[in-house]
Amino acid sequence: MGVDMALVLSDFHGTLRIMDSSPTPAPPETASETLPWWMNPLNIVLLVVAGILLSGAIAFTVGESRGRGAHNGADIGFLQDMRIHHEQAVAMSLVYIDASSAGSPTGLSTRSVLRLIAREIIVDQSVESGRMVQMLRQFKASETNESDQVMGWMNEPLPLNQMPGYATDAQLQQLRNARGKDADILFGQLMIAHHNGGIHMAEHAGMHGKNSEVTALAKVMATAQKSEVIELTRLIGKE
Repeated sequence: MGVDMALVLSDFHGTLRIMDSSPTPAPPETASETLPWWMNPLNIVLLVVAGILLSGAIAFTVGESRGRGAHNGADIGFLQDMRIHHEQAVAMSLVYIDASSAGSPTGLSTRSVLRLIAREIIVDQSVESGRMVQMLRQFKASETNESDQVMGWMNEPLPLNQMPGYATDAQLQQLRNARGKDADILFGQLMIAHHNGGIHMAEHAGMHGKNSEVTALAKVMATAQKSEVIELTRLIGKE
């Protein structure tokens, strides 16, 4: 590099120094470090999201393929009749929640647990009903039993109003009018009978159905409702 302008100075030792007024070159910029793709935080987030979406897609596909699998009359009949059965259980629970609401006469000491069970029935059986409708659509079957006869698929054909555990209109009206301990006890009694009727259908479907998802659902229902029968019996029999 040439010297644009130099000053010759003499220090007290007589040595010469040359002062270069040329601009000092800037230090070279340090290149920023590039992380491997698998250590980049954004890429990690994207991979996690992609994994969740892929898992959901696989689960949906498996469910769909099971639903479209082989099935028989027991599968169809169970889904159609149990949907009707579930709808009444939900309706009965809603009636009880209203009859035992705040401001109503004092009930059993176990009322809070009975109300919790009623809420669980509303949620759980509504979800199960939705899944049963979905499977019936996949089987290209009617979403409900369109006849006045039920349980023909069990070789036990009956009119709907004689379905085991199915509450009559008079019993539902009695529950609507009940208050205090009477409401708690009547709800427990009606739901125990209702569950026992449901267990009878679910166990038959679990043994005679052909579709793996239907039989698995039936067995889960039977187990859950047997447990609730035991609990309801204990709750209304404590006093």
